[in-house]
Amino acid sequence: MATLIALFAGLAALVAGLAVYLHRRHRRPTENIDGVLAEQERLAQLRALRSSYSSIAMHSTHGLTTDDLGRYHR
Repeated sequence: MATLIALFAGLAALVAGLAVYLHRRHRRPTENIDGVLAEQERLAQLRALRSSYSSIAMHSTHGLTTDDLGRYHR
């Protein structure tokens, strides 16, 4: 029983450590202007995808077409 508790405690510590690592990594400033511009462009693409392919927008459609895939996945 103690082994099982230790295993779950170890897994919980691992998950907590990874969450802290990823949270800190995400908040680091970008090194240069090229990185900032790339992040802004990618965020704009994500916003466009979220609005274009939301569940409401896709309710009566066939989903992604080949033309749409070529525009967003280069």
